[in-house]
Amino acid sequence: MNLDLINLVGFESQKLKELETKLNLIANKTINLNHDSLVLQDDNLFFNFKKERALTPLKIDIQKGALGWRLARAQHERHLKKAIGKTDRPLRILDATAGLLGDSMIMLALGHSVTAYEKSKILFSMLNNALNQLPETDPNLLNFKLINSNVCETNFNEKSFDVIYFDPMYPEDKASSARRSDLKKINSILEIEGLASDPESTFTYLRNIPNTKLIVKRPLKADAFKGSINYQVLGKSVRFDIYLN
Repeated sequence: MNLDLINLVGFESQKLKELETKLNLIANKTINLNHDSLVLQDDNLFFNFKKERALTPLKIDIQKGALGWRLARAQHERHLKKAIGKTDRPLRILDATAGLLGDSMIMLALGHSVTAYEKSKILFSMLNNALNQLPETDPNLLNFKLINSNVCETNFNEKSFDVIYFDPMYPEDKASSARRSDLKKINSILEIEGLASDPESTFTYLRNIPNTKLIVKRPLKADAFKGSINYQVLGKSVRFDIYLN
């Protein structure tokens, strides 16, 4: 993996040792702007893209920014709530592609139990670090699990989950400017790790898990995946295609 691991903490912490082991890298103390770098600074872990990519650093903060604003008003996420459906009990939800954890955290805040899969070791490390910044007293964390694996390499049975949530990466020309920037950053990280994105194959795999509701998030005017959609929930810029298995 062509990546620098940078330690700006000033000493070798346990967190640094864990990163070196997981990513099979040895840390150094100087950022080279011509290299992609995963940077540990204080308790923060951020990704610094090499100069030629012309991308701002990727930082994940669950409590602040756009996600923090959404979480503060989670009950207003009416389209996502409608896609999940009314229920008299918390649902067990599989988020097949964690991404930057936005929708996972909303579903968790709505009272459900969420298991999110992320195949990238780099993104997983950054997400795990962001989760560790949350208060230990946050009761939602008891109902959340983040797994570093390709969801398609896991065997699920019909009793594993009630709902499967799949948010494949949008085509960049159909995404908002903020989303487009995030997509470029995520795509760059996947490229560094040699990980390919194959949404069609992932959809087919998820579609075959029995006795579940599959929710697929798509740009409003994007083509649907193959297969009969049972119903849709339409927003202003996105829609949710629902498949009942």
